[in-house]
Amino acid sequence: MNIYDTKVVSCSKCGKSIGEIEYDAVVTLPKCGHCENPTPEGDDKALYIISKLVKSKDDDVYNPDKKRAVVSH
Repeated sequence: MNIYDTKVVSCSKCGKSIGEIEYDAVVTLPKCGHCENPTPEGDDKALYIISKLVKSKDDDVYNPDKKRAVVSH
């Protein structure tokens, strides 16, 4: 195979180059590893989920005590 018989495949979300395929091949909505599965693997996944929960509880939408304090002023 000649190097000119290939084309570069880019991620459909972020545009990062994924690799090369044959020129006449068809790929529908290719995604890189991060765009396909943005959550970390293994031990980091638990910390990622916990930090998301803590962050969402600190928001005004999910914290009714914070709303009452603002309304009572």
